[in-house]
Amino acid sequence: MMIITLDEKSVLFSSDAQDLGIHVEKYFDKRTLGVKVMNYLDKKMNLQSASFFYGDWKKKLEEIDFVLLNSHFFSRPVIKYLNKKFPSIRIVVWYSNPVSKDTPVHFFADLNCELWSFDKDDCKKYGLNHNNQFIDQSKLIVYKSDPTYLSDICFIGVDKGRLNLLLELEQYFISKKLKPFIYVVNSSKNSRSDYDYKEPISYEELINYEGNTTAVLDIVQNDQYGLSLRPIEAMFLKKKLITNNTSVQDMDFYAPENIFLLNESNKNEILGFLKIPSVTIPETVMEKYKFEGWFNNFFLK
Repeated sequence: MMIITLDEKSVLFSSDAQDLGIHVEKYFDKRTLGVKVMNYLDKKMNLQSASFFYGDWKKKLEEIDFVLLNSHFFSRPVIKYLNKKFPSIRIVVWYSNPVSKDTPVHFFADLNCELWSFDKDDCKKYGLNHNNQFIDQSKLIVYKSDPTYLSDICFIGVDKGRLNLLLELEQYFISKKLKPFIYVVNSSKNSRSDYDYKEPISYEELINYEGNTTAVLDIVQNDQYGLSLRPIEAMFLKKKLITNNTSVQDMDFYAPENIFLLNESNKNEILGFLKIPSVTIPETVMEKYKFEGWFNNFFLK
């Protein structure tokens, strides 16, 4: 079995997968200027010119029967290559973001592959297979606990049209004597020109901040119905969750003591929510959201 993804920052570049003996590879060992030019031509002209620069994973394909890719446009020429050279390999493409914010599904329409997503609405709309989100436990280690990282409520992420609501909540939390950490990262998803967006931080640093907060704040995009990683991170870090994603109440780990469903009229209840004790989520439930439990779901159908 093999996972091929963009780089070490990708959600699919999983240490837990490697511990299970799964090959975890990058499309290219190095993306030189020449490779980037070929990537562009491949995308615009439906070619496979960059296949000459694929990593050493090409040499391992004789022993592989299953390949998992993310929904990046780089995956299309990889799938074409696999379909031609190794037609018996089962190929799964994983959408870890809403389709509306990701590669269109028709991009993979003429290829021999399966499309899977965490978002149930996208699955219904586009005929995709469903799997839950997962977390790489090896990345959930809190290394720091000095006062710099302490907060009552923590949000780290890009704008995606959420900035105004995040700033409104930040001011509300401050007015209630809470210490929020609202860190909106500079990206192509910015919605305003008058806000001082922050520099990106590593996932390790993100976990340090979430691991030192009382509650993780999860504000989803308007068209998102599946879960982001924040609810899963909060569960494994044993933190409370404040979210406006109502679909979380349908999840098997939902507990009102742990998860606050935010709407337009109930933010005055957050203080009381933060004070009540959390409940323990059964290990049998959490297993589903670890890499192994998530990966096994691809073989249940």
